[in-house]
Order: sequence, then C-alpha cells, then structure tokens
Amino acid sequence: MTNGSLNSYRFSFWIPLFAGLLILIPVFIWSGFISLAKIDGFAVLLLLLVALRKWFALARTNNNRVERIQLSANDLFLLQQIIPSFKNWTTHEQRILKDQIGLFLAEVQFKGAWTPKAQFTIGVAVALATWDDGYINKQQWVLCASENDTYYIAQDPTALLKPPVFASSAKSLSSLRDSESVLALKKVIQGL
Repeated sequence: MTNGSLNSYRFSFWIPLFAGLLILIPVFIWSGFISLAKIDGFAVLLLLLVALRKWFALARTNNNRVERIQLSANDLFLLQQIIPSFKNWTTHEQRILKDQIGLFLAEVQFKGAWTPKAQFTIGVAVALATWDDGYINKQQWVLCASENDTYYIAQDPTALLKPPVFASSAKSLSSLRDSESVLALKKVIQGL
C-alpha cells in the first residue's frame, strides 16, 4: 500500500501525537478532570479521521490507482445486447461483471480501430476469463486491433485473438466462461 514511500505519510508526527493524547486520557480521569478526558478522546477521534483521510489520499496517488468507470444506462443496454441472459443472472454476479468491465475500460489502452461495442465485448470476455482469479491489474495492457477482425495484447503480439461472440443459447455464467473465445483469452492472460 505504501509503495516504498513511508516518509510521505509522516508517521513520525502522527504516532507520537496519538500516543501522547491517548496517554493523557487516563491521566485526566485519575486527576478528576473527566471533561478534559472526554475532550481529549474527542480530539483523538477527529485527528484520527483527518490522518486516515490524508493517508488514504496519499496511498491513492502513490499507487497510481485508476478509478473504475461507472457504466451508464446505454452501457447496460449494450451489455444486454452482448449477453442476452445477463438480466437473468443473480444481482451479485451482475454487480461483479459490471465492476470488472468498469475497471477494464478504465485501465486498458486501445490502439487501432476499435468501436465502443468491440471494446465492451473484449471487456466482458476479460471479465469472464479472469472471473475466479480475482483482480488483475491491467494498467500496463495495450490491446491492438489487427487485420481480419483480430486483436492481440501488446505484451504477446504472437497470440492473435478473435473478438468473442456470445451465443444466445448460453444462459448461465459457467457456459459463457467455458466458451471457446473466453478460454483462448484466458490462456493468453495466464501466459502474461
């Protein structure tokens, strides 16, 4: 999470401050200054919230994190055109697929002639290919369109892939994940 830059978080300032304020709470209670102990506890809480906000903001900028794209109503309509059975999936599976597509579209770079539907279709295929693997950072991926409706990932230009066509007969998530184009893409992704 820190990416090797612990000094920018200024822990050397925050930790002694919190330690000092927390030690003062029992001292105030033993001295009979209950109201000062309450004020001190409240100050610790507020300062902790400020420090956490700063730490998370620094972590986000240090790690070059890309925010995922929120899919619009048009995107969801396009998704239902690509996968007609999508509306019959569980809400949990739908949310995972939408999140993975949003991350894919935010992270991956496209070179060549790409239509929005082609980008979205490849995003669906990548999400299905990596379904069980969890999150895979795709910020270094460059997808290049080539001749004859094929594409390749720049890290492996020898592996030409065809854009997937999801059969309308494939109703379940497992049948889509076992389709030929998704399995070919999964093999290429595992080789990266």
